[in-house]
Amino acid sequence: MKYSFKQYQPLSLRLWHWLNALTIFGLVATVVLRKTFLSWRANSQIIQEKSNHVLDANVANTIAKSLRDQMWDWHYYLGFVLSFLLLWRICVAVRNKNTSLKNQILTGVKEIPTLTGPSKFKASHYTLVKTAYALFYIVLLYMVLSGITLYFEDALKLSETLEDGLQELHEAAAWFFYAFIVAHIAGVIAAEVRGDSGLISDMFNGGNKSKE
Repeated sequence: MKYSFKQYQPLSLRLWHWLNALTIFGLVATVVLRKTFLSWRANSQIIQEKSNHVLDANVANTIAKSLRDQMWDWHYYLGFVLSFLLLWRICVAVRNKNTSLKNQILTGVKEIPTLTGPSKFKASHYTLVKTAYALFYIVLLYMVLSGITLYFEDALKLSETLEDGLQELHEAAAWFFYAFIVAHIAGVIAAEVRGDSGLISDMFNGGNKSKE
């Protein structure tokens, strides 16, 4: 097994990769806006100050939350897009069983003990990265399922305890995405510099199929 990230990328996976990246960046952007520029607490105070306190706190809060909620609707829209993309990724994985993360990780785990020197380091790094990808999909699955559940919380008649638990874990899991985005970008840049150059262009044009 060649432990290189320079592998042929089918069109279906390339399209999924970039659409998924744009969707996740969009979701992160809505969270950032909610916590900063469209924070209802901060905007409520601004509204009261700009109205010379003619508007009381309750009215100002309602206006501020209304502004935030209009933006937050995009979080829901993008969440459903992410759900569709997850199903798409599962279909791609089923059609490409030979290159599945499971096989790549298991092969690495079996071969690493038999390798030495630079080969062992490269195989270990490759397997560790693929394991991180597997964790990404597990967290992604939770984010999608918990997000859909919270969106339909009224219809599902969730208990307040369950709703709060799902919400807290949903928000905590989001930090994994923030860390993964940084690590992924840093890893690609490092790979481009250290020997696996062309990874970014391969994710656009597919790369050399003969290298699979």
